[in-house]
Amino acid sequence: MYQQSKKELRQEMRIILSNLDKRWSIKAHTEVCERLIDLVSAETSTALTRHVVAWVPCFKGEVDLTGFIGEMLKSSYVYLPRVEESRFMSFVRVHDDWAQNLEAGARGIVQPRRGYGESFRPEDEGSIVVVAPGMAFDATGKRLGRGGGYYDRFLADSKLSRAIKIGVCWSLQIVPRIPIDNHDVAMDFLCHERGVVRVQQGAL
Repeated sequence: MYQQSKKELRQEMRIILSNLDKRWSIKAHTEVCERLIDLVSAETSTALTRHVVAWVPCFKGEVDLTGFIGEMLKSSYVYLPRVEESRFMSFVRVHDDWAQNLEAGARGIVQPRRGYGESFRPEDEGSIVVVAPGMAFDATGKRLGRGGGYYDRFLADSKLSRAIKIGVCWSLQIVPRIPIDNHDVAMDFLCHERGVVRVQQGAL
């Protein structure tokens, strides 16, 4: 049976994401954020401190997490990614003024400006939630990124082994199988506009 390569799957998803219906996506963005807020709140309900690692949407068709970030800032430490010159991705803490403190970074990624925010420290006390984007996901939680390997390197840190990893996407980005490499890190949950799936409990 033919299995798509990562390159082919990325190309297919770019076409799909570039042609989303705008009227549909306005409502769908809100639905994803609402489900994500409920999921994070439920999974960290007993935590005294909550660290939420999110991202800024900057590619066509990506889920807009603005509403989620705003809600999380009321009760959590929130961090957004910044791509460093060494092809390493760091995360910095943001505040209510985060949208006014963004700049264009490598690969077209919108990120907090230099000098803004404190660095994320995975060894700090509290629950850690990593919300990860992807080009595609499968029912086992495997994730296909954009090819830079930034999230895989970040999630490979042993200090993040206890983190709750949530893949966020549209339901149409769920595919039968993601071709994987040994360094790929699976998600614990998938969250999209149609619902939330705890990966270890079975298929979508």
